[in-house]
Amino acid sequence: MTIMNKEQRAQMLFDALEDIASAEGLELIDVDVKGQAHNPIVAVYLDKQAAGDGTKSGIGIDELTAANKWISPLFDELITTRYTLEVSSPGGRPKRDIAQGA
Repeated sequence: MTIMNKEQRAQMLFDALEDIASAEGLELIDVDVKGQAHNPIVAVYLDKQAAGDGTKSGIGIDELTAANKWISPLFDELITTRYTLEVSSPGGRPKRDIAQGA
């Protein structure tokens, strides 16, 4: 079994969520893994997909709560330790650069 560092784990979780988020009408901005390896904090940053004219209206608490309900079961399958899930709007956080994995 390969041991992943926090960045590798974050990228793996990002990859697992990206298509699902898109199907839910959301844009996955980033996944961040922090804290201790045996009990990490996994932060997922989501926003609404841009409208046809390119504008975004921002994500609200109802969308974040709903997203938590489909993210948790997936992460329960992928993360083998206890973890804390945080689902949040991105604020000013830039979208994860897939080419560099960060």
